[in-house]
Parts: sequence; C-alpha cells; structure tokens
Amino acid sequence: MERNKKLRIENMALIIISGIFLLILETSTSYMLWPAWLIYAVMIFAYGGSILYINNSSTEILSDIENNLDIGMRNALEEAKVGVVVYDEDFNITWMSEFMLKHSVSHIGEKIYEWIKEVQPLLDGDQEEVLAIINESKYIVSKKKNANVMVFRDVTNEYDLKKKYEDEALVLGLINFDNYEEVSELEDDLAYLNTNIRPMVYDYCKEHNLVYKTLRNNRIQLILNEKQYSELKDERFSILSAVRKEAKKGDIDITLSMAFARGNGDLEELDKMASSLLEIAQTRGGDQVVTRKGDEEAQFFGGSSEAKGKRSKVKVRVVSNTLRRLLKKASNVIICGHLEADADCIGAALCLSAIASNYVEDVAIITRSGGVEKTTADILKINNDELNERHDFITESEALNRLRDDSLVIMVDHHMASNSNGQALLKEAKKIVIIDHHRRNADLDTKPLFVYIEAGASSASELVCELLPYLLKKGYLEDLEANMMYLGMIIDTNRFRVRTGERTFEAAAALKAYGSDPILVDKWQKEPFENVRKVAEMVDKAEMVRKGIVVITLDSKEIYNRSLISQACDRLMEMKEVKAGFVIAHISDSEMAISARSDGSINVQLIMEKMHGGGHLTGAGVQRKEGTILELKKELVSTIDQYLEEEKKDESNIIK
Repeated sequence: MERNKKLRIENMALIIISGIFLLILETSTSYMLWPAWLIYAVMIFAYGGSILYINNSSTEILSDIENNLDIGMRNALEEAKVGVVVYDEDFNITWMSEFMLKHSVSHIGEKIYEWIKEVQPLLDGDQEEVLAIINESKYIVSKKKNANVMVFRDVTNEYDLKKKYEDEALVLGLINFDNYEEVSELEDDLAYLNTNIRPMVYDYCKEHNLVYKTLRNNRIQLILNEKQYSELKDERFSILSAVRKEAKKGDIDITLSMAFARGNGDLEELDKMASSLLEIAQTRGGDQVVTRKGDEEAQFFGGSSEAKGKRSKVKVRVVSNTLRRLLKKASNVIICGHLEADADCIGAALCLSAIASNYVEDVAIITRSGGVEKTTADILKINNDELNERHDFITESEALNRLRDDSLVIMVDHHMASNSNGQALLKEAKKIVIIDHHRRNADLDTKPLFVYIEAGASSASELVCELLPYLLKKGYLEDLEANMMYLGMIIDTNRFRVRTGERTFEAAAALKAYGSDPILVDKWQKEPFENVRKVAEMVDKAEMVRKGIVVITLDSKEIYNRSLISQACDRLMEMKEVKAGFVIAHISDSEMAISARSDGSINVQLIMEKMHGGGHLTGAGVQRKEGTILELKKELVSTIDQYLEEEKKDESNIIK
C-alpha cells in the first residue's frame, strides 16, 4: 500500500513538471525555430508518457504481487488454523482476520475480555497462554508482546485426541468392607450384609459399567478408565452413603473404604498404589475414598463418620509380637513424642519406656526439648524424683549422641517427623516404629520399619495399654504411669464424651487395675482460678461466623498456652447451639494456632487438613508461623465455607 501511494505521487509530480516545461517552451518560441520546438515538445511528451506507462505498469505488478501475497498469507493462516484479533488501547476489537470471521461471528467494536473472558490473564500479564472455547472449537490464545494483538491457534483436534487419551487411561480400584471380620462373626449380621448390602455394591459397579471381581469376602477389585472415575467423583462416590444408610437400617457396623490408583500405565505399579491407598483409608478410620494420580498428593472423600475401632485382639497380639522382636534386636531404645507433648503423649511414652525396659537396658524418652504442655509439665515437675528413678529423660542432642545403627526409635502419638520433638533424630535413625491414633497422612516423611496407626482408638494411651498384657509379663506399671495414661485418655476423650468405644472403657478398667486413681487424676485436671477467669474472657470473644459454628479470635500479641486454648474450645462445645468451635491465638512470639472441636456433625479434621493441619473428626488443629491472626481467621472462615459447600454436594457425607 505504501509503495502504490509513492508511485501515484511520483506520477503526479512528473505530469506537473512536464506541464511547467511546456509552458516555458511556449513563452520562448520567439527565440527558437518552429521545427526544433515541435521536435523537442514531441520528445518531452514521449519521455513523460513512457515514464507514466512504466510507473502505472509497476503499480499494477506490485498490486498483483501484494494481492497474491495476501491470498497466500490468508491461505497459510487458514491451513495452520490460526486467527488474529487486533484491539485498541481501550480493549475494543478493531480488526479480525478472515479465519476468525469465518469461524465465529464478528465481534468488532466489542471489548475483547467481554467476548472471551478467558483472555483476562493475558491482558493482566499473569499467563502467556490460555485455552478458550469458541463455538465448540478449542483455541490456544497468546498475546504478542508490546502489541495489541492476540493470536488464536485452533487445537480442537489435538485437544479432543488428548481428552480421549486421558479419558481412556487405566484406573485400578479397590473396595473393602470395613469391620467385615467382626460382622462375619454374627450369622444374622453376615446374612444382612450378603443379602442387602453386597448386592448394592455390585449394582453400583454395573450401573457405572465398572469391571469388578471379588478378591475375597471383604474385598473387590475394580477396573475402569478416567472418564468412569470422573463420573464417580462427580457424584461424590455415593455408594459410601448408600451402604452407611443401609447398614444403619440393619443395625450392623459396616462401612466401605475405596481406593483408586491413576496416572500410570504400569499395571503392577497401579496395583501396589491401590493397595497402599486402601491401607491409608483404613488407618484413617475407613468409610472414605482415597485416590492418587501419579506422584500428586492423595485426595480424600468421605470420612465424615467417626473412626470405628477396627483392631481385633488378634491384631493386637500380632502387633505385640512384632514389637517384641524389634525390641529384642535393639541395642537401645529412644522414644520421642510430638512437639508440646500433652498428657496422652507423655503417658504413652512412659508406658512404652516401662515395656522396653523389659528387653533393653538403655531406654530414654525425649522430653527436655520440643516442649511439654503446661499442665502436663507441672505434673512431671511435681513427680520429678519418682519418675527419674524409673525413666531417663533426655534432650534431642543427647539422643543423637546415643543413636546407633541398631537403635530402635519409637514415635508415639504422632506419625509425621515435622511434628516431632526428635526431627533431627528421625532423619538419622535407621529403625523407626510408629504408634499413633491420629488419622494418617497420605505420605509419611520417615521410612518406618513398622507402623501401628489406629484412628479408631481414643488415644495413644489406649493403644499401648492393650499391648501391656503381651509385653509386660516380667515387669510392672507404676501407679504414677497408669495415672498419666488415664489422664491422657480423659483429656483426649473430653471425659469419655467423644471418640470412645468398648475398647476405650476396657483400657480404662485395665488402668484402674494397674493402679490409676481417678480422684487424683481429677485433682490434676483442676485449673487455677486465674486460668478459669482467663478462659471466661476468651469465651467472651466468641463470634457465630456461620450457623452452629463459633470462632474465638484472640488478635492481641498475648501468648496463650495450648491448655487454655483447648479449654476455651471445649467450653464452646458446652453451648447448646454450637456444632463446631474454633479458637485462634498466638502460642509463641512467632507461631499461631487454631484449636478445633466438634459435636460430630461437622468434621473439623477435614477443615484443618485443608489448612495443612490434622486431627480427628471431633478434635483437630493447625499451627502457623506466617501471617497474622486476622489473616488466619479469614482463611479459616473461607475454608469452613468451602467445607460446607462440599458437604451439600457430597452424598457420602450425609447420614439421614
């Protein structure tokens, strides 16, 4: 276009110059001979006409070339399925290439971000490419740097092919009937399971076109693809709710655990992953789905009901035998609890120390680093002399000095090294045992030889108490140790109000036989007047953020010990209208914490897990070092809203 304009200007200049030249000749005829003038004029016109003809020809040739180039470019863009859109400084579309006009209606004059909302990250500079769907076609959209131009590349075929490949990717699943061993012991319960519940599971598989095969009486293997898995996920694995309701109707204690392994073409690896995920589902209490794709983090669905006690006495005996073998092979034993150890953690550690002393001379408990909760620390201080006669309390540094290749390190009342008072020790230890009652994280940050995690247990003290008859035949348990374990059970169950089962009361009775004194333990629990007043002040700041959900926000710089926070949270649960309570406060100059409690209708463990914490359905928490109290509250309320929204969709979380 610029070339044509230039040629037109040159043509006009030539004509004007020729005219001026002729005018000069006309005025000077008196000085020239007529024939010479005529010949000269003819030459001038011939020259001008030639130039004009050449220029016009050049213009036509260049125009043809440009038209041909334009057609070629359009054809090339059409073949490449690429479109171009130009917009002005106000984001109004000023021009659309023919490819875009052909494949969508004209949007010239519209705001580009109103036509395609997906391009906003490109305009903001947050992303280099986005996927947009226009009239069922898929486009990768990119923005040219320093220009108001967007390029649309049609990837419909590639996208559909990739989607088809992803939809047909293999998924292996497992279904497990939780508590099957206990249910099968009663003929009526087993008959109800086989007649009413098992057919429901089979019908569910047929309805979703899943290939299924019974591996044994309590386990079914599933073969499906990603598309089928997505359908199950979209309906929130409704079979969990259906089985739970039917079991409740028949008054039998049966639930489902499900696991799905994805993202790997290796059948053997998928099989191993599915088995591992199912184990995680069961150690978290069952009645839930655990799924993982490749190396991504595991996802959890369901798990809204309180974990049931699924350990049998046979399993306890097997665990005891395994622990005995490990103790006999160890040169020394080091027991570590979690940070800011509470009564349950210390009580279980004292019991394990008494057990290990039957097999190993060198047994130590890490308590002098990592912190001990105030009430528990006061009890340890009062009984310091008596405890030091039986137990060796050390720091983590001392533990590292004692660590050898054949040392046995026992993690009690926790299963993540990041929450341990022996973090450095666990990095170096070669033989680790875990004994815990909290719902298990999908990935452990240690490599233990043996894991005994039972989310159905009320406390770690309950777990180790059950081991005593098998491991303490030659030794004994002091009254003080039994009292500390009993205190741990009382605190973790809120005086036997939550997370209690038949096994809990059996353990409490056993501790009574070992010498625990409920009256003394009750005295240990009594709080000073100042603490009671402080808790009352904390509760006075309670705010109903959602119906039935109360939050106490302590946004001052004052430091609160964990015991006071827990007491304030427990006090909230004594109110008639409260279904769940949360307390947010500083627990040190550099750390904040949330303590959460529930009556069982709201799963505070799932809420805390979303914030990278953990715990139980009725009691959980999280710690943070970054941010402010008010920011943490905002995140908590947002997470609660997310949980409540998911509850509406999640059929597996509803019991009618």
